[in-house]
Amino acid sequence: MEGIISSDFRRDSRLGGLEMFSASFRQYQYRRHSHPGYVIGVVTQESESFYCRGATHTAGPGDILLINPQSLHDGEAATDRGWSYRVFYPEEQHFQGLSRAGAPLRFRQSVVRDAGLAASIQRLHADMQGPADSLVVQQSWAEVMLCLAERHGEAAPSEAFTRGEPQRIAMIDEMLREEKLDVINLDEVARRVGWTKWHLVRSYKAAKGISPYAFHLECKLRRAKSLIDRGESLVTAASEAGFADQSHFARHFTKTFGFTPGRYRQTRIA
Repeated sequence: MEGIISSDFRRDSRLGGLEMFSASFRQYQYRRHSHPGYVIGVVTQESESFYCRGATHTAGPGDILLINPQSLHDGEAATDRGWSYRVFYPEEQHFQGLSRAGAPLRFRQSVVRDAGLAASIQRLHADMQGPADSLVVQQSWAEVMLCLAERHGEAAPSEAFTRGEPQRIAMIDEMLREEKLDVINLDEVARRVGWTKWHLVRSYKAAKGISPYAFHLECKLRRAKSLIDRGESLVTAASEAGFADQSHFARHFTKTFGFTPGRYRQTRIA
């Protein structure tokens, strides 16, 4: 289409069909429209001009775009050099349980400058275009969006629940430790302990010093080592421990222990 240099649209099943988009434009203009959900994006090159909330805004490299559900907006290049950006289109369900008393999350401003958070959003967007583990994606999404809500949302995030916290952490450990649990859904784990995923990610890291994903990965690697010790092949050990493929297994094994799975198998005591 005229004015579109490149574009990539996809839905991510790891986050319930979350829509995401990246594009570069030259001479292109969005007509005025709205979305049923949010628009959360970062301008990566040049600058965009757009109408939203009764005013015209300009967003340059590193600026975060925050458009609330049903908010009328448009978009075009601020200069003749066009613009590029990465965008998420989450729905209300993707922020469920994030605000107090069930109040819907709404952002205060249409454009904010927050360099660290912008980098995190871009990194999350890029990582989700690859074959990252579901738990990694869900955890990263929760961390980044919680930070976004705290810094730039109108409705404050839910207060922490402290009663029974050690017991809940122990329950989470047990779920993450399950040998046959190959695919973990963060929302389901949170539901089973009576927390939101937002509170789970924050409280678990505070209590354990590592993320839920890091602990789950550690458990899978321990499982793989025990299978190798029993004489199983590296392929079987990787598969039974829940790794997607051999290269994924070898990369994490080597990064964690400092030697390859093959080397470990060679030193196995028969």
